[in-house]
Amino acid sequence: HYFIQSNLRSIMASENKLSISWKENSWVPHLSPHNVLAYFCQRSNPFYDKTCNNEIAKMQRLNANQLLQMKGVEYTLLHVDEPSDLMIIRKQERHSPSHVVPLANFYILHGTIYQAPDLHHVLNSRLAGALFHLQEALDKTLKMSRYHSNKGHYWSFDPLEPSQEEKLRNEPCSQFQRESVDNLIDILTKKYQHFMLKSGPVAPPPPTTQEQAQDGAQR
Repeated sequence: HYFIQSNLRSIMASENKLSISWKENSWVPHLSPHNVLAYFCQRSNPFYDKTCNNEIAKMQRLNANQLLQMKGVEYTLLHVDEPSDLMIIRKQERHSPSHVVPLANFYILHGTIYQAPDLHHVLNSRLAGALFHLQEALDKTLKMSRYHSNKGHYWSFDPLEPSQEEKLRNEPCSQFQRESVDNLIDILTKKYQHFMLKSGPVAPPPPTTQEQAQDGAQR
């Protein structure tokens, strides 16, 4: 099962050519709608299927009309927009002279060939972008969550408002808290008062040797 999945992933990665482009600089100055199909059918073009009918017709020196009688994969010029120097090549599978099935589109812009994304890749890219922004919005929203003992959980969309930890750290104590602490200190003082009376005042530490020498010199 793992072997089959790895093979499928490798096949999909090899067939996915949306991230690459191809260009032959020697053709670009003379590129036109009349020779763009021959430009695309260069064997060094990674988008070109060398087993297609165009390659067979080129090797057998067949004309364009004879391609209509063949069955299999072929390439044809689909659209030309001369003001923008944009030309579109379609890869299609021919079943009869009047019936073809489109397989992929390639657009040539200023001599550079790109593969046009299909509907699956377009939707996948748009959904991935939408999910990314949605996750980012949720992360920012969670940072606006606040909690207070009096209010409970609430939302605060003020970016200048400090976090809950900062508010608890800087918030002054209430009257109830001050009275509770005072009562606790008073109870502890009364409970351990005899220990405080027995200990008496704290005696100062004995003088060091250096202090005794200085005191003798002064006398």
